[in-house]
Amino acid sequence: MKILIGFLLSLTLVGQTAIAKTQEPLPSVALKLVADGLNAPLFLVAPPDGSGRRVIGDQIGQAMLLMPDGIVLKTPFLDLRDALTPLVKGFDERGLLAMAFHPKFAENGLFYVNYSAKRRSDSPFTGKTAYTWRMSEFKVMSNNPNQADRSSERVLLEFDWVNRKHNGGGLAFGPDGYLYVGVGDGGGAHGVPDVYVAPKENTADPNRHAEEIPEDPFKIPERFHKYDLYAQDTNRLNGKILRLDVDRGHPGYAIPPTNIFRGKSEGRDEIYAWGFRNPFRLSFDRAGNGDMFISGVAESFWETIYLVDRQGNYGWSIREGTHCYSRARAFDPPKDCPRHGALGEVIRDPIIEYPNWSVMRQESTVKAIPLGTANVGGFIYRGKSLPGLYGKFVFGDFSSEIMKPSGQLFAATPSKSWRAPWSIDKLTQLDVRIHSLGEDADGELYVLTTAFGIPVGKSGKLWKLVPAN
Repeated sequence: MKILIGFLLSLTLVGQTAIAKTQEPLPSVALKLVADGLNAPLFLVAPPDGSGRRVIGDQIGQAMLLMPDGIVLKTPFLDLRDALTPLVKGFDERGLLAMAFHPKFAENGLFYVNYSAKRRSDSPFTGKTAYTWRMSEFKVMSNNPNQADRSSERVLLEFDWVNRKHNGGGLAFGPDGYLYVGVGDGGGAHGVPDVYVAPKENTADPNRHAEEIPEDPFKIPERFHKYDLYAQDTNRLNGKILRLDVDRGHPGYAIPPTNIFRGKSEGRDEIYAWGFRNPFRLSFDRAGNGDMFISGVAESFWETIYLVDRQGNYGWSIREGTHCYSRARAFDPPKDCPRHGALGEVIRDPIIEYPNWSVMRQESTVKAIPLGTANVGGFIYRGKSLPGLYGKFVFGDFSSEIMKPSGQLFAATPSKSWRAPWSIDKLTQLDVRIHSLGEDADGELYVLTTAFGIPVGKSGKLWKLVPAN
C-alpha cells in the first residue's frame, strides 16, 4: 500500500483554478454550414487513412459518411438503430455517443464505438430507461470501405446501467496507441426513474422497489447518495478513464503494463484515472505533449475541463472542480473538504472552470455570474485556417441560457505553467444549442448543433469553424 501511495503522490499536482480574461485578441470566427437535416449529431471524427472522409455520429444510432466533396452519403456508414435502447422523446443522454478509429485503420479497417444498447434480460435494473452501456469494435466491409460490417462486432465492455444519465462516452486513441474510454459514474443519484430490483426469488413483487425520483440534482433523497461514491471507488469502473490495449488479449483486451493498478491488490487493472462524474468528451492534443483533455459536465455549479497528463484522482464526488461538494448540502457546499483520496493521493484540479446557471437559483449560497449551462468539450486547435487560435483549447457550452437556444464557443489560453489555470474568452454566440465539437484530419474544428437540444426532429446541423471574412 505504501508503495502505491508513493506512486500516486508522485503523479499528482495541486493547482488553483480561476477565471480570467486574456489580453490577447482573438480572431473573429464564423460558422460555415456543412450538413443539415440531422437528428441530434454528437460527434465528428475522421478516419486516419488519407481519404478526406469524415463520419458524423447522430445520437439516434446512425453514423453518416461526409465525403471530401461535402456530400453526405444516404447509406449510413454504421446503423445501430435496431440495437439502440429506445430514447426518451425529450432530454436523453443515451444513444450513439462516440467513435474512434484504430491508428492503423488504413491497414486493419477497425474502429470502436460507444453506444447505449437495449437492456440485457438478466440486468438487475428494470424500467423504461435501464439499458446496457456498451463499447464495441467493428470492422469495415472488405468490399466496401464506406460501410461497416455489423456482423464483425466484438463487444469489449458492457455494464448494466440504471438510467439515462451520466453515461460518459468519451473515446479516443492516445499517442501511445492505447484506447482511452470515458465511463460515467452511472447517474444513479441523478433522477433515477427506476432503481435496483431485488431478484424475483426474493419477492413476490419484483418491482416493489421501483419508484420515481426527482430530476433535480439538488434535491435527491439521502438513500440515493451512495451512487456519488462510485467514481472514487477504484474497485468499480464507474466514473473512470480506462486505458486498454485492444491489439492484444483477444477476445477481450490486454492491460497496458503501466496502468496504475495493474497487479496491485486494490483497484481495477483497466483504470487510468478516476474521480469523474460524466466524461462525455475526451480529446488528445495532436501536437505538443499529446495531452488528454476531459470535459466535466457539472452536477451542481461548476463546469470543468481537466488536463489529464498523468494518472491519478480528479476529485468527483469529493470535489466538483476546485470546490467542495456534498449532495446533502448541494445548495450550500462546505468550505473545507479533503485534498487527498482514500489512497493518500492528491486530488488534481481542472485547468478550466466556470459557473453555470444554477448559481442563480434562489436557494444557492454560491455567488457568481453564470457563463453557461453545460460544458460539451473541445480540442486544442492545431489547424491552419485560424492561426490566432493555434494552441488554444476551443470548447463549447450547451446554451448561455437554460430555456433559450443560445450555444457558445470559448477559447482557453494556456498559462505560462501548463498545469496552472487557463484564462478563457468567449469566441462567439449562437442561436442554437451546441451538442459537441469535432476535429478533422487537418485539425480543423466543427460544431454540432440542434434547435432543441433533444433527439427529436431534423434540426441537427454540422458547422465548420472558419474565419469571419
